[in-house]
This record gives sequence, C-alpha cells and structure tokens, in this order.
Amino acid sequence: PSFTVEQVTSELRNKNTNKANAPNDIPSFVLKNCSQQIAKPLTQIFNASIRLSKVPTQWKNVNVVPVFKKGDKSDVQNYRPISLLPCSSKVLERCIVNHIYPYV
Repeated sequence: PSFTVEQVTSELRNKNTNKANAPNDIPSFVLKNCSQQIAKPLTQIFNASIRLSKVPTQWKNVNVVPVFKKGDKSDVQNYRPISLLPCSSKVLERCIVNHIYPYV
C-alpha cells in the first residue's frame, strides 16, 4: 500500500489524547494538534517503511506497565500488563488496518 498525506492527517486527528504515552515519545496531543505540519514527513516515513519492510527501531520499543485491577495491591495476580507503544507506530498500524479492512 501507499499512504496519502490526507490519510495520515485523518489518523492523526482521530488520535485519542486521553491514553498514556510511551516514555520518550511524542505525546499524542502534540501529534493531533500538529497534524497538518507532521503528516507529510510521517507519510514519507510510513511509505518508506512499507516499501523497505522495515519499521524504525524506536517504534519497536514497548514499555510494559502493571495496572492494578482490584483486591490486595501487594498480590501480583491483581495487576494486568499494559503495553505503551509509540504513537507514531500506532498511527501506522491504523493506516494499515484501514487499507486492508475492505479485503477482510
């Protein structure tokens, strides 16, 4: 697939800014508010990633954070893992999903 600036802009504008960001990542509200300025370079990166079958190394780093469910906080079983992914990688994933969804 080849993505357009409009597709990437749309995904950036639809970002949920109420979710946690990965450490050392561009906050989702910045991506959303700067969607017009950042969409073109991100589109170029996304298209290069697809063409070369490579994703930027930083986008592969995931932070796993324990989130308390209920019960005794000292019991490890009462926590569930949450993976904090870089926002840019999530936007790329959404673009890919939107591209292949009509075929599924």
